[in-house]
Amino acid sequence: MKSLTHERTSSPAYNPHYPPTTLRFERLMVAASLWILAGLFLDGWAHNNIAEEITSFFTPWHLVLYGGLGFAIFILGVTYIKNKLAGHGWLYALPNTYMVSLLGAIVFATSGSLDFIWHSIFGFETGVEALLSPSHLSLALGGVLMMAGPFRSVWTDSASKDKKLSWRALFSLFSILGIFTFFTQFSNAFSHPYIFTGSTPAGDTYFRDVALASYILIPAVLFMGFILTTILRWDMPKGSLTFLLTGNSTLMFLMTWKYSHEHWQVLIGAFIGGVIADILLALLKPSTMRLKALRWFSILVPSLFFLLYFISLLLTATVWWKPNLWMGIIVFSGVIGLGLSWLAVPPVPYETHKVR
Repeated sequence: MKSLTHERTSSPAYNPHYPPTTLRFERLMVAASLWILAGLFLDGWAHNNIAEEITSFFTPWHLVLYGGLGFAIFILGVTYIKNKLAGHGWLYALPNTYMVSLLGAIVFATSGSLDFIWHSIFGFETGVEALLSPSHLSLALGGVLMMAGPFRSVWTDSASKDKKLSWRALFSLFSILGIFTFFTQFSNAFSHPYIFTGSTPAGDTYFRDVALASYILIPAVLFMGFILTTILRWDMPKGSLTFLLTGNSTLMFLMTWKYSHEHWQVLIGAFIGGVIADILLALLKPSTMRLKALRWFSILVPSLFFLLYFISLLLTATVWWKPNLWMGIIVFSGVIGLGLSWLAVPPVPYETHKVR
């Protein structure tokens, strides 16, 4: 009886609260996210450059991708078990927001198994179907849920509001943006710069014009959506917009190296565009209290970014796309930025101006 009493009193008390997030744990999760992102883009590189050599699910690219997944599951699993043994409930055994990351890891691992079965039944996808395959989109969902942990952590922390965004959260944001642009690579100017160049295609170019317009507009929506999400809540680290814009553009470009390598100059345009975005952020200081600055920032960042993209092509190659089209699409990208700023911070009602 005494030994039973002693055993009960020595066991950890039940703790119905989430454990705190440690710096070491978060750094490991960021490393896992970047590892998975690297594997994803390596796999994309293989499909774009050596597709004819892919005859099996078991490839070096999948090894990197699923190795990153294994590392993330290991970190989440060990931390979960450790906290569970310390008395935390099974729904509270990871830091808040990282329980969703655990769910994402489960979705990712399950989708990976389904991907193997999917390939066995339907074969290996090519072209756009590889991006829209249900098993691959399930992998993307699990990846976003898992890799967004560090960013969700600061998002839900009320104490972090109006403070500088940590580089850990920025790397997490970079990983999420990478997944979004990876799965929309069929409409991305940096993975298809060669399509803008050369001689004018024969015949009606309507559908080609429509496709090229989407190569600018879809990235503009993604870039500005992610940028406005962060700058309106935190002070950004110096160089963060350069990192996001240049880093993502470089990943997209390298993934289609076989077709794009002759137009590497667009990366110089991306870098200068990112630097200008950081300068505009520092000078204009856009915020919910500085609406005019926010509107101008939202217009200028995408417009100048894609203007520099086309300038880099015009200086180094023959662009067959008509000036009316590429100049118009630059303006259109700025309109998209403005529209997103209206969604993020709606215009002040007229009645409010009258009261003031």
